[in-house]
Amino acid sequence: MTTMLKRAATLMMLPLALSACGTSKPSEPDTDGKIVRAVLGMLASDGKPLCVERITYGSPLVQYRVARRGRLERYYALEWYPPTPFRPPAMPTQQQLREDVAAERRADIPEPPVRRDMLPRDQRSLIDGQAFAISEAAVQTHVAMIKDSWVPKNVHARWWPGKDVSVGCTAQFVLSGVKRSDKIAFVAVRVYHWGTLYALEPQGNDWKVTAQWGSWMY
Repeated sequence: MTTMLKRAATLMMLPLALSACGTSKPSEPDTDGKIVRAVLGMLASDGKPLCVERITYGSPLVQYRVARRGRLERYYALEWYPPTPFRPPAMPTQQQLREDVAAERRADIPEPPVRRDMLPRDQRSLIDGQAFAISEAAVQTHVAMIKDSWVPKNVHARWWPGKDVSVGCTAQFVLSGVKRSDKIAFVAVRVYHWGTLYALEPQGNDWKVTAQWGSWMY
């Protein structure tokens, strides 16, 4: 084949190659990515922007094991509730706290609200049993990387901490790693000085957030 014919064949194939690139779909996340994506979807389901650390960090069930020893339940209503977006109020700065103390005003950090809408007892007991069974350190915690190709709308995954007014974020959320079995998974969420825990169940080829544990301060 002459050089001119080769060039002509290349030009004929170029539109097909570009068309194939234009119709390609982003790869689906793996199991841990699907679990994290479901949690992010719940967090951002109120329609507000959400900034999140790009990599998950730590075990989701550390506070749960502490609570089951009675060390946290003395202070917080730690039961299982229907899942809701997790949006703690902005915390006062150190400067604001110092000014409150100097002016003899009450200086404290907002406490998590007390919820009354507990899930049915049988459902709570089932989740408790599943959580305790995989809460041990010997059970693997799966680390997940949050990728732009599959984050829900209004979610901004970033490497740097702090707020980002350019996209409307007032704080950076941090998700824990994933603890899971074939029937359930758990992911904890931290922002400001508050934490909470979500339980998820498989739904077809994906995962769905089905319960939320009471919030705590750390």
